[in-house]
This record gives sequence, C-alpha cells and structure tokens, in this order.
Amino acid sequence: MREDVSTIHAKEVFVTALEGQNFSPKTVRAYRDDLSQFTAWLETIRVDWDTPKRLGKTDIEAFLYHLSGIPLTGVTRARKLAAIRKFFSFLQENGILQTNPAAAVRGARREEKEPGILYKEQYKALLYEATERPRDYAIIMTFLQTGIRLSELANLTLEDVDFENRLLTVRQGKGRRDRQIPLVEEEVKALRNYLRFRATELILDDDTLFLAKNGTSLNVSSVKAIVAKYVKKAGIRKRVSVHTLRHTFGAHKADKHMSIATLQELMGHKKKETTLKYIHLARTNLRKEMVETAL
Repeated sequence: MREDVSTIHAKEVFVTALEGQNFSPKTVRAYRDDLSQFTAWLETIRVDWDTPKRLGKTDIEAFLYHLSGIPLTGVTRARKLAAIRKFFSFLQENGILQTNPAAAVRGARREEKEPGILYKEQYKALLYEATERPRDYAIIMTFLQTGIRLSELANLTLEDVDFENRLLTVRQGKGRRDRQIPLVEEEVKALRNYLRFRATELILDDDTLFLAKNGTSLNVSSVKAIVAKYVKKAGIRKRVSVHTLRHTFGAHKADKHMSIATLQELMGHKKKETTLKYIHLARTNLRKEMVETAL
C-alpha cells in the first residue's frame, strides 16, 4: 500500500483484508459502517481528513465525544473505538503510519445490563399462542430448546436436522465454528409437525429449513417480527427480543446445573466468562419467579 494512500482508499483495502481473513459478513459490515461514520464526521471538521498521517489521538477522542451527544450506549461507542483501533493498527502494520493513534485512547465505560429472561409461565404462554402455526411454533421452540442465535436459525437447512440421531447442526455460527446441539422430544415433535406442513402447504424452492409463505427463505427481520407478534399476543409486557429466548435457554440450563463446559459448547461461546453470566441469571431471575408465583 502506498504511503500517500487516502483515508477512504485505506478503509476499503482494510475491509477487503477482513473479508480475506474470513471474518463473518456481519462483522465486516459492522467495521465498514463504523469507519464510514468516523470518516464522514472527520470530513466535517478537517480539510485534510482524507490523509491518514494527519489524523491523531485527539481526532479519535473528539469523535467519541461527538458520539456521546447522539447519544449512544457505552457498549456501542466501545465497539466503534475497537473498529477504529483495528483500522489504524492495519495502517501501522502496512507502513502507512509509524504509530497507532488509537492505541492509547480510553474507551467509554460499558453499561452493565443484566439480560432479561422469560419465566416458565411466560414462555409457555408464548408457545401456546403459536400453537396453530406450525412454522412459528417450531421457530419459537427451536430458540427456547437450543439457544441458537437469530442469524443461526435463519441459516438452518433441512440437512442440519438429524432426526435419527436427534441432533441440530449449527454451521458457521459466530466464531466460524460448527457445533451440534442435541434435540429434546418437544423440539423433535415441533420440527416434524412443521416439516409435514412445509411439504404440503408451501411452494418450495430451496432447502432452507424455515421458509416464508411464498417459499423463500425467512430473513432475520421476519423472524424478529414473528417473535414480537406472539410476545404481544401472550400479554408479556416486559421487553422481549429473540435474544431473550437465547438467554432464557442459558439461564434455565444453568439453573438445572448443566456444566459450564457443556453450556459453553451448546451456546457457541468463545469465552467461559460469557457462559458464567448465566449462573447469575439463574440465581436472580429464576428465584424471582418462585416469589412471584408463590401460592
């Protein structure tokens, strides 16, 4: 890369390098969007914004201050700083910069938010409302019984369901590593019932597991809308997202004393610390359920 490369060109080369390193499309898109926001802001305050050598620590700190007034959460600002750090590190590694001006920038403090989960009566109500819709019931059951992520569910194919061995294969999930999740009886029944419906009621054009009414693949926005619909119908008043169902899976498994190593494997966590949080969730949220439902 030439030493006089522009900031915009360097950004595009950096994004291409991420793709070449097999980062997930979602991660690459996040880096691109965060850096585009940074460079767009630089353009409003500096005439020499498109020259990487002209940029310094104070520019990055000023950008973070700008973000604090939008406002954005500390977690979001920390993510954007991580993208900027990686970008400038890339420029340093390729001889464009002598040092990384973002290395010494202190990030915003992250808010510690406890993930919400559903109590037994709430997820039972959610499933009850979806009973008449085989696909929707199977989607909600899959989230609750496997703890997979939204993107992972949307990418499931027919081949990923092994009824003989009662296994669900999650391919190329977060961290680019496949994993297998055992299927319980309730999940098997829900999937078999949906597949019978799928074979007779839908126009099929691919092997994606969960399809829209016209036979095309469901996108993540559609899955979110499906879950939101039944949350409303079930009368659940607290804020519930698809990720809440994943948290519910993790917390209930921890409450039933599943080993941390097994739970980490099932949920596809890279770090043990991420899985350990579910022990706290089980001890706090599920104990509240005992109090709130006491006779």
